[in-house]
Amino acid sequence: MRGVMINKRNGFTTRILREDRGYRASGVGSHVASPPYPVRRDKSGPYDPLVKLRDKGSRATLFRILLCGCILELLYLVIVALAPLPGLRLSSSPLVTAWPWTLVPSHLLFPGAWVSGSSSSISSPNDWTHLVLLTLTLIAATGVFAGAGWSILRLKNNNSATTRWLLLLLAGATLFGLTLLVQPALFSDNVFTYIFSGRILAIYHADPLNTAPIQFPADPYLRWIGSGRYTPNIYGPLWLCIASLLVSIGKGPVATLLLFKGVAMFSHLINCILVWAILGKIAPGRRLLGTLLYAWNPLSVIELAGNGHNEGILLSILLLATFLYVHGRGRWHEIGVMVALGLAMSMNLIVLLIAPLFTWYLVRTERNVPRALWGFCWRILLGQGLVIPIYLQFWRGASTFFAITSAIDMQYYVHSPVGLLVEPSHWLFGLVAQWSQFPPIMQPTTAADMTLRASAIFIFALIYLDLFGKVRRATTTLAGMRYAPRTDQEMSLPGFDVLLDSWSSAVFWYLVLVVGWFWPWYVLWALWIVVLRRVDARTITLLLLSGTALLIYPLRNFAESPVAMYQSLLVFGIPLVYLLIKMKRQAERNTPLI
Repeated sequence: MRGVMINKRNGFTTRILREDRGYRASGVGSHVASPPYPVRRDKSGPYDPLVKLRDKGSRATLFRILLCGCILELLYLVIVALAPLPGLRLSSSPLVTAWPWTLVPSHLLFPGAWVSGSSSSISSPNDWTHLVLLTLTLIAATGVFAGAGWSILRLKNNNSATTRWLLLLLAGATLFGLTLLVQPALFSDNVFTYIFSGRILAIYHADPLNTAPIQFPADPYLRWIGSGRYTPNIYGPLWLCIASLLVSIGKGPVATLLLFKGVAMFSHLINCILVWAILGKIAPGRRLLGTLLYAWNPLSVIELAGNGHNEGILLSILLLATFLYVHGRGRWHEIGVMVALGLAMSMNLIVLLIAPLFTWYLVRTERNVPRALWGFCWRILLGQGLVIPIYLQFWRGASTFFAITSAIDMQYYVHSPVGLLVEPSHWLFGLVAQWSQFPPIMQPTTAADMTLRASAIFIFALIYLDLFGKVRRATTTLAGMRYAPRTDQEMSLPGFDVLLDSWSSAVFWYLVLVVGWFWPWYVLWALWIVVLRRVDARTITLLLLSGTALLIYPLRNFAESPVAMYQSLLVFGIPLVYLLIKMKRQAERNTPLI
């Protein structure tokens, strides 16, 4: 029948109108008429408006990221200029005398601070200005970094992020690192304690775990060590071996310092690649965002490239263990994971929070409890079997045991939120002792300290044990993740989001409740975990902590002030208040209506 067409796909009869006939004659060829209804295209061509919109959004995001990178570089240059100013009292380094050109930015931006000489210890009215400027610079760096993360978070086609984005992030991290590599004064002198521990082992052939740097008063590196010169510096045996190797390679103070800082910076770049590779496997949509949250985070850049902390190598080993697991299956991959965890444990005992949960996650599919416990034990023993031989070469019997245990200060608090409760607990126990008329031999302050410490550890132990239950109940199938409440819907590895949640919770509450001496680089223990997670209240809380922790450096100038004990209130208060508000709102949303 003329004008009628049978649709073979669905069997319906369609009448073709005159104006909808496929073509009309023209002088050169034929013209295909557009149908009166929208046609869905299977493939987007290069001139598709949606493709143009996505490309335009990507270019705008790229421009914003480049702008944020330029601003961050300028802020790091300001930090380099501020660092050697006498009023800030940062740790000096051999770069000041060996490379005077590193002071050029400071002389150009702050000529008035050098009128009386760079070695002057007399306070000047400009010291307050410089201190405020350093604080504002650190806050601005955190804000610009947050803006870069927000720009990527708004990008709709994150799945299409190619390796060009990774190269951009690596280029930015390299530029930031090279800028801080020549920082003439450091925020922390830990890198010099690393160097001295390596010298004790490689040059003096003594035991670094039982030897204080002050025992070698003629050593030329002693001048750059501050508070750590009177006590042995307790580090993991693997790091002591690495430090002694680097000391043997380095020739002179400047070369050795740059070698240690260069290794830390290189480990930071390796970590960026590992984060990119891990997220490409478990959550490709977060690959770009997660890599930026680690690569350009001011905390990681300052602490690794600027201060040369050994946490960079520790994070490399932990990320390698995670990479081995997510990119492979089978017994050999699990053995590789446990070996990597054993190496990380010989670097820093903080891995004792990570390894048990990871091992319990590996055996969660075994429903037979005795067999699950056996699988857990042999994996732990495998990791410990690698740690013990490394420790044995440094073991000197009881002296080594007491050196390691004495390094854990259970009485004093520095920048710790629990330290805020010390004075109230002393007052309360003193009041009870006065009312009860205890004999003078009984010390209420000692009882208060022990009660406070024991209570905090007990609360943390309850939290940590509860995390084992969460890991045990983690789903083992993708279908279970899709229908389970509060799961990471982007995660392609069943139950891995629960493991990341448990790791981040364990480290965060360890920093809040257990750690007596808190320093900014401790947040790196949790940063590598949260960049692999989804963006939620917990992730933002730890990212806020990575920003507020840097404020400890300008606040150290108030160490002798009565307000020094409230520094932790600023550092931990902002993240904790944000977390409590989000938890309260979440509880209100889940409250059923009556």
